[in-house]
Amino acid sequence: MNGNYLIKIVEPFVEKLNLPLNEHQLEQLQLLADLMLQDPMYASVSKISDPEEVAIKHFLDSLAPLGLASEIWQAKQILDLGTGGGFPCLPLAVALPQSNFVAVDSRQKSVDFVARMAEKAGIKNVSTRHARIEDFGRDTAFRERSDLVICRALSAVRILIEYTLPLIKNGGHALFYKGPKVQQELFEAAKALSVFGVANGEVELLQLLPPEVPYERNFVKILKRRSVPDIYPRKAGLPASRPL
Repeated sequence: MNGNYLIKIVEPFVEKLNLPLNEHQLEQLQLLADLMLQDPMYASVSKISDPEEVAIKHFLDSLAPLGLASEIWQAKQILDLGTGGGFPCLPLAVALPQSNFVAVDSRQKSVDFVARMAEKAGIKNVSTRHARIEDFGRDTAFRERSDLVICRALSAVRILIEYTLPLIKNGGHALFYKGPKVQQELFEAAKALSVFGVANGEVELLQLLPPEVPYERNFVKILKRRSVPDIYPRKAGLPASRPL
């Protein structure tokens, strides 16, 4: 594909989805995509290698909720848990230069890759942390400090609730990128929501469908109003092996 493949693919959706991107930001996203695909470590953090698929499934997908949730635009401190190859953190950081992002992953190679890509692409509002999410959730430097915690392709909703809510300040939000089975996941998350004192009105399901985007994409947004008991998150491995 030609040198501006990402811009040509993403730009038509910018106005349609009301994404806050100018020409300079689109060029920075193109640079980021080029750097990623050229990096020898990219294949170890993502299985998507076709440039057009990278543009749609990584970059457009990361940016999509900006047109649905104003809380993302307003958040100053944002955590990306299980960042993998830097999605959605890196594209969102380009779109939201006024926000500070921390990309968290349990794999050192992911953290190193994201840090290197941010530096090479001139993305100055991203830092990284190598940690298990459960340990990170008990770190007093981060516990209940973030305005927004985001997760993409990480785990089921009932597990993500235990991962994220300890890190969010009261009045902040969690945002989970989810697929077509989101209603089943929300049904299974009823106990976890109850344990953390989340009321029905504090959970919102947002959805994008073709032709707005090339595929169905759902988002679960949770407003946090109550502090989390100190016992959560439980020890590493327990939230996933024994979900609430």
